[in-house]
Parts: sequence; C-alpha cells; structure tokens
Amino acid sequence: MLSRRALFRLLAAAPSSYALSQSFLPLPARRSGELDIHHIDTGRGNSTLIVGPDGTTLLVDAGASAVTLDTSAPPRPNASRRPGEWIARYAQKVSHADYLDYALITHIHPDHTGDVTPGCPLSSSGAYRLTGISDVDAILPIRTVIDRAFPDFGSAKPLNAPFAANYLAYLQERVAKKRAVQSAMVGSISQLQLKDVQTRVLAANGRIWTGSGTSSRLLTPQGRALSAEEQPNENFYSIALRLQFGNFSYYTGGDLACDTHDGRVPWLDNETPVARLAGRTDVAAANHHGYFDSTGAAFTDALDAQAYIVQAWDVGHPGPAQAQRMLGEWPGAKKHDVYALESLPANALINSRFTPRFKSRQGHVVVRVAADTKSFRIHLLDATNEDMAVRWVSDPYRCRG
Repeated sequence: MLSRRALFRLLAAAPSSYALSQSFLPLPARRSGELDIHHIDTGRGNSTLIVGPDGTTLLVDAGASAVTLDTSAPPRPNASRRPGEWIARYAQKVSHADYLDYALITHIHPDHTGDVTPGCPLSSSGAYRLTGISDVDAILPIRTVIDRAFPDFGSAKPLNAPFAANYLAYLQERVAKKRAVQSAMVGSISQLQLKDVQTRVLAANGRIWTGSGTSSRLLTPQGRALSAEEQPNENFYSIALRLQFGNFSYYTGGDLACDTHDGRVPWLDNETPVARLAGRTDVAAANHHGYFDSTGAAFTDALDAQAYIVQAWDVGHPGPAQAQRMLGEWPGAKKHDVYALESLPANALINSRFTPRFKSRQGHVVVRVAADTKSFRIHLLDATNEDMAVRWVSDPYRCRG
C-alpha cells in the first residue's frame, strides 16, 4: 500500500489536473530553491506571503476588514481569532521561522492594513490597537516594514480615519523603537532582497517608474489645484511590484485602478501605464480584487498572464466585465485561468456566465515555482481550518521567460 508521501508524489506527477477529496494531504513543505506565493484567504481582505528560494519572507498586506457579512465573505477559518492572528499563524506554519523579513503595505485601507473595532486590544505600549499588520507583528516580528511613503506622504495624505491613524501610530512606534520602516523606492530592484528573485517597485504613492534606473514620475497634473473630481483616492497611491525568478514572473499592484470617470479624468488610470511597465507575466494578482474600476483591457493585454488571482472577499469581487476579460471569454480570444479566493453567492449569480470557468472559488491559492524556474503549479488549499489540506493541484504551467 502506498504511503501518503508516495501517493502525493504519484498524483503530483499525473499528466492532468485532478480534484482531491474533502480531507486529504497537507501542502508538502517547500523545498530549498523553490519560490512560493501564498494568497491567503481570510475572507477579510488581502494578504500574500512570498517565500523566496532561500526562505526569505515577504508579506504583502494584512487585511482585516470589519464590514458586515451582508456584503462580504465569512471570516476564514472562523471568527475565533482576528484576521491578523490567522495570517501570522499561517505564515509561521509555512515559513517555519519566528520572524518575517519584510512586510509591505500597498496602501492604507482596512482590507490591506487592518480596521479598528472595539474588539481590537491595545498593543503592549497602549499606543495603538492590534489589527491586521500590527496583529501579525505582535505574533511574528517583522524586521522591515515598507509603506507607500511614510513618514513624508507629500500631498498624498492618508485618510483622516481611525484605521489610518492606528496604522500610522503603529509605524511611529516602530521608528521610536528603532525598528525598520522604509518608504517604497520606485524603480528600485534592491530594496527587497530575496535571493535569486528580482523585485522591482513599479509604483508607489502616485509615482510610477519611468523605465530607467530608479527615476519616477507623477501622473497627477502639476502647477494647479485639482478639482474634487480630479482628486485621487487612496487606491491610486498603491505600491505595485513585479517579481522575476529566472523564467517565472509575477505581478501584484494593490488596488490600482483604471476608472477615468468615463474619460473626464484620464490620468486617474494609473493601472494601464504600470501594467505596461510590468509587461507579460506568468501570474498576476488582479488589481483592486477585480472590482468594477480595475483590471481593464489594457491591464490584461499588457500582462497576458497565464493565471490571474482574484483576492476576492466582497460581493462585488470580481465584476462581470473583469471576469470575462481575465478569462478571455470571447470567440477566438486567448484563454487564461482565473483563481478566486472567494465567490459569494450573489457574485456567483451575477457572474454565472463566467464562474463555472474559474479554477477556484474559495480557499488559499498557492503558486509554487520549481527551483529550475521552468514550471510552476497552483495549489488550492482548504481555508476553513488550519490543516492546509490540498483540495486541487493544477497541471504544471511552463514558465515563459
């Protein structure tokens, strides 16, 4: 009789995709030299853990949205812990480390940094409440936090809201205690040091890379006051990254969007120029959860990803046009795979033409890239408990270089 390990290896070598039973093997440990990208399904917002070939860790966002279940997914695995606590426990289990090397917060919204509710306890110092990224840090200390611009946001001031004030208080205490906080360096390929992985900052705080060195430019008009309609929102200031690991490439861009108010404010579309800087990638996280104002035609044309990951948790994630566009659901169009972390019933109904084509509709989505960077597989893990049971594994994708 085959052992569990032998059975998994047999299935992993199978020539076709396969569905797994409702209680099966946990995700095998990452082998040295492999790159893992874990899109963590908490039902409360974005959080992605990247584990480099040498074990270096980068957490991108740690959302803890407090919106009601009327419009959002249930907490995963459950509501017995706060989302940041679940994220830290997941990262500990995956990395086998007692710290994170980096945490990068794409922008200052609750589903990326953490909301503040009466149930959030005070930190040990009493300076801020534990939620989202500060919850993670309390359990799994973070060596370096990278923010979109802290402490000098220029004209791109964070919102005057409790969640933003709490996040800034957390960063201020880190600085006071001489714990590293950095502002994103647009164009840099040296700020994030993951062995054998080139990580370039394409955009941050409303600036985008020019394509040369570390120079950047603003998209907002200069030299005049902006009207109320022209004012960017917080999503506009998101950090965008492109990772290159040998032949494999990956894009993530927070909540960048392409909504120009039907052409009235064309420069509000910073998704398009950033996507063109990124170019063709193997795997891409959909901007702004695939929401109605993002993931435009230029985005999918430029990235042409083999697989799109939709970090969905809200009833509007993704929009129908965005689902159609990512899949390539037109006669003769190039097809792509779509993996959603959540698919709420109302959204699945609206997207009933497209959701049957999704490769996943609930669970952690893990991209594992082979050490030789020639191929990768995508694993779907159960998010309703901490067993990390593999529910499905893709065929191997070939990295396109």
